[in-house]
Amino acid sequence: MHKIFSPGAARATRSGLLAALVGAALAACGGGDGGGSTPTVLQANPTTPWELMTAGDIAQCVPGFASDSKAEKTARLVERQLAGAGSNANVLTLGDNAYFLAGSRLGYTDCYEKTWGRFIDKTFAIPGNHDYENDDSRYYFDYFGAKASPDEKRTGYYRIDQSGWTVLTLNSNVDATAASAQAQWLKQELATAQPCVAAAWHHPRFSSAPAPGGDNTTMTALWDILDQAKADVVLQGHEHHYERFAPMTADGTLSATGGMRSFVVGTGGADLYAHASVREGSEKQLVAYGVMRLSLSAGHAQWRFIDINDAVLDEGAFDCRKK
Repeated sequence: MHKIFSPGAARATRSGLLAALVGAALAACGGGDGGGSTPTVLQANPTTPWELMTAGDIAQCVPGFASDSKAEKTARLVERQLAGAGSNANVLTLGDNAYFLAGSRLGYTDCYEKTWGRFIDKTFAIPGNHDYENDDSRYYFDYFGAKASPDEKRTGYYRIDQSGWTVLTLNSNVDATAASAQAQWLKQELATAQPCVAAAWHHPRFSSAPAPGGDNTTMTALWDILDQAKADVVLQGHEHHYERFAPMTADGTLSATGGMRSFVVGTGGADLYAHASVREGSEKQLVAYGVMRLSLSAGHAQWRFIDINDAVLDEGAFDCRKK
């Protein structure tokens, strides 16, 4: 959905020329493939909130001109936020990490590596449809290594614990039905989760995006599993704008008993587009490049959506649901 490529990049480059470009980019970046290194080791007993910088739909650039891309502007924003956040801070991507040439390795080494790659040691990654282009996710997993697959199984889903929170990163590109391996894994992890729970994946369950976007029903079963476990918040990308939703049930109606709130943050650098008719439950809509900063502490969360000029365009707070 929304297969947007860098301006002027011809699809015909899937030829010997593409191979030459990829080779040159790899040589220039020294490989830059994540190297299978382990993710940042999170503090066992932090004395400050966990600061999590998040956005998706990131590295869209013309080869050789990453410094002129919007991903470079959001990368500078993330750097500023990390610098002020202290050691208890990480980055979480929300998929479609690289666009150029249909998710080829060049998109990661020439666009992502030269922008958001600067803080890869603090990064956790989630795959999007462009990271799975043509059902081929090898470049994504090769580049991010343990930052996308800590257990090295390349399922695209894994768990992070910190500051009284469990973040369950899920994969909306693979089977997410109630009988899927992913659903069974999710149930197992929820049984031992921290008191507060966040989930993150690429394709939003609810969205006011224009056609062919909008609600993504393939994630209904996982939403329902999370809601039954009284998870607190869902983070998503895919639609190239920002949107905040009130707590919703799995069937798409406003929740009268708590429910999970959700955010769409597809504002990391790819071409933006406007919302369509505003969906029920949508509380805020923005079209701006930026990142969301979540401050997560025991029993509580605060959020701020910050644009590339450091302006806070949306903010708020909530307490975790009683489990």
